[in-house]
Formats: sequence, structure tokens, C-alpha cells
Amino acid sequence: MANLRFASFTLALASTLFSVQATAQELRDQPSDLASTFVGRPVTCSEPQKLVISHHFAERAKLKARLSNLLRESLYDDAKGIQNIAREKEIRELASKLKKER
Repeated sequence: MANLRFASFTLALASTLFSVQATAQELRDQPSDLASTFVGRPVTCSEPQKLVISHHFAERAKLKARLSNLLRESLYDDAKGIQNIAREKEIRELASKLKKER
């Protein structure tokens, strides 16, 4: 019984290793455009595509980025014992704008 378990475990392990090795071989044999950047040739796209982002989404992302920066600066100043009332007011205003836009 133990020999049967050991044999099946060995077979499963060997088949897994061979399949992983075959997959790695396929990935390694594929031509890579990344290599051309190291040689010095520019990588070009066959068809340039435009990414269109809605105005509402872009404005919300800007608000989030500004709020994130202000909160980070506020944490650094709090650690030093500095209070910036204008920044705290701007944080509250940005947070309320984001809350309203949900």
C-alpha cells in the first residue's frame, strides 16, 4: 500500500516537473520585442490607440490625488507637532466634495 502511494506521488511529481519544463521552454522560445530595446532598436506599435477618459472620472482622480498628497503632508507635520489650519480646511473641503460626488 505504501509502495503504491509512493509510486503515484512520484509519477505526479514527475509529470508536474515535465509540464512546467515544457511551458518554460515555450515561453523562452517565443520572440520577444523587449530584446529589441536592449539592442537599440525602438519598439513600435502597429496601430496607435487613444485612451479616452471621461471628464468626470479625470476630475475625481485629480481630487483624490490632491487629497492623498495633503493627507500625507499632514501626517508628516503631525509627527513633528506642526499644525496647518489652511491645509486641514482644504482636506475637509476635498473630502466633502468627494463624498457628495458618489
